[in-house]
Amino acid sequence: MASLVDRLRPRWLLLVVAGIAVVLGVAAALAPTIARTIADGGGSDPQRDGPVSSSSETSPSSTPSPTASPSPSESSPAEIAAAAKAAKEAKAAKAAKAAAEEAAAAAAAATPVGYASMNGGTSGGQGAGTVHEYVLSAVAGTYGGAGDALYALLDEHRDRGADEGLVVYVDVTISDENLSESQIDVKEVEHVSILGVGTSGELDGVGITVTRSHDVVIRNLAIHHVDTGEKDAVSITDHSTNVWVDHNELYSDLGVDEDYYDGLVDVKRNSAYVTISSNYIHDHWKTSLVGHDDDPSLAPDKITYAFNHFRNVNTRVPLIRYAHVHVLNNYFDTIATSAINARGGAQVLVEGNYFYRTGSGNEDSHAGQIQGPVGWWYGTDTGGAWNLRDNAFEETAYEHLSSTTDFTVPYTYAALSPEKARTVVLSGAGTGVLNIKP
Repeated sequence: MASLVDRLRPRWLLLVVAGIAVVLGVAAALAPTIARTIADGGGSDPQRDGPVSSSSETSPSSTPSPTASPSPSESSPAEIAAAAKAAKEAKAAKAAKAAAEEAAAAAAAATPVGYASMNGGTSGGQGAGTVHEYVLSAVAGTYGGAGDALYALLDEHRDRGADEGLVVYVDVTISDENLSESQIDVKEVEHVSILGVGTSGELDGVGITVTRSHDVVIRNLAIHHVDTGEKDAVSITDHSTNVWVDHNELYSDLGVDEDYYDGLVDVKRNSAYVTISSNYIHDHWKTSLVGHDDDPSLAPDKITYAFNHFRNVNTRVPLIRYAHVHVLNNYFDTIATSAINARGGAQVLVEGNYFYRTGSGNEDSHAGQIQGPVGWWYGTDTGGAWNLRDNAFEETAYEHLSSTTDFTVPYTYAALSPEKARTVVLSGAGTGVLNIKP
């Protein structure tokens, strides 16, 4: 009789052979995966959440995660081409937007944007057929001083023909020490440019008043602490048209009574087609006025504020009566009480501005409105209306605001985003930016 071992040997050998076969089969199945792992440097792929998979070889026991992105080898040529096209179009759109923003900023530096571009445009003395140019320091001695020289040149220009222009390059300081008059009068003239040279053009304590004049450019001047004449840094009044106030620095200080100085740039008495752009306007109580009286027959109209930096001022940024006004791409930076005050039926498009710490956030006792970026505060029995479009607010009460009109403007322009506008304003507003040379 065969022993128990002899009887079990065939079954034992069969089990061993079967086991070896299973091991060899598993090894063969895993060979491609092991090979890829070795080729990739070993270990797991940190870019994948699920098991390594391939469109041609997949382990029977591994199923790709439904959230895992397909590898490039799993995309069809059409899908790859579509993805490449979409990426190219997105890149082109981004580049086009950046180019448009840069072009808008460049245009604002070269020619007036807004209402001053209408009604025949605003080019000042340089747009006339015959241009009379003067460097103020070179002629100051002839007239007894720089201030008196500028005043006299403007007075003499009244007798010139309609197609003659005056350009005065201000490269010195004008003050009450060299000016016999109380202010610089741009009066009953047309085609005039008063241009600061570098950072040398300054009016200390003396302002400029534009009266019954047309096509006037005031650029690149520091005008400050004006306590003579009308006490405005720049005043545009009495049916003046097409005036461009650009790249100036206008300021006083807040350490005096709020009525000690008047405005920094005011537009009054039926004046129209005015652009106030790229100015650095700071440290003042009553900043800017559009319309000085509740009488609608005296109302100015068609004013654009663009790319200005308003910093550390109190109110009237601006105050508007009756007029149609575009407030475009300005940076409002620390406004103590209130900013855009729309009264007496004013229509205001407030677009692409960046408001930082603008307004007290308190309720005004006159109309019960929150003092902030836009509203109707103080005086005037009727309020104005505003169209709010793509503005940004930081540390500023604005949740109560909504548009109250659909007013828009009749000219072509390219608005920047509020964030881009702030960058452009911080780098480009004020004096010393323009390359103005005699």
